[in-house]
Amino acid sequence: MDKTRNNFDNILNKITKELNISITKITESPKGMDSEIVSFLDENNKEYVVKIGEGVEMDIRAYDLIKKNNLNIPIPKVYLKASIDDIPVLVMEKIQFPLLESVAKEEIPLYIPSMIESLRVIHSIGSDRVGYITNNDERRNWKEFHLSKFDSTDEYLKWDEISKRKGLDKDLILKSVDMYISKFLKVGIREDNYCLLHTDYNQRNLFVNPKTNNIAGIIDWGESMFGDPIYDFSRIRMLIWHFDLGDKVVDEYYSLMSYTKEEKELDELYWVSRIIEYLAYYSEELNEFNRGRIEMHEGFLRGYVDL
Repeated sequence: MDKTRNNFDNILNKITKELNISITKITESPKGMDSEIVSFLDENNKEYVVKIGEGVEMDIRAYDLIKKNNLNIPIPKVYLKASIDDIPVLVMEKIQFPLLESVAKEEIPLYIPSMIESLRVIHSIGSDRVGYITNNDERRNWKEFHLSKFDSTDEYLKWDEISKRKGLDKDLILKSVDMYISKFLKVGIREDNYCLLHTDYNQRNLFVNPKTNNIAGIIDWGESMFGDPIYDFSRIRMLIWHFDLGDKVVDEYYSLMSYTKEEKELDELYWVSRIIEYLAYYSEELNEFNRGRIEMHEGFLRGYVDL
């Protein structure tokens, strides 16, 4: 990230030359885990979004796959894909719709059918392997890849260390991780159903059209991978829980999914995996929002481990 910041002005200068435009106003957006995002206006008041950093390679690969497969899903138009000063850069259109997070809580369920349908289109891109879409060397199956988030073989998710962080209940975290591994090892997984997954399908990455109740833009493919489509859908289940949309919305979601009993159990299990995993991210910085999320997630897990 420091390298990106030090080269920031040079990157913008090269973008303007490549696109033959002038920048009149720059607005920096919140940083991602491995990238920076900047919005700017050109001399004609056209808005652009620039994503800079390591995570951009995943976005570029995802957009290329979507374009190659002619998928009819709402992604931003890409104006430039480049490596500038050895830093990946992606320049896109600014989507002119509100984010799902700006929608009133009681209106969020209106968008769930479109969320499901858009994911189904994304999942039409099949794969004979699993793992992050830029890693062609992955040799594990989905079960092994997914469990790496919990058995400490993942480079970043070392639960013995994470559980010691301030604000976390160490014993609860470790017990939840062990219980999840035990439960997931017992489920059956289709090994012939791998497809493109967004995986971070949340209210901050989805733009919506209030006139049609449809998803109007899908961004941030920095965690995209190939794997089990039910894992992707479980992010919608987590959104329903995070916003406390109620049992009726949960029932409507499962009605739309038309799951078998086994698929529904797997969806719920993946949802639990996200409840556990996100504690690693929320505990990185103990601001007011993250403290609230930690309390919410740990409250659920206290009931989960007692089952």
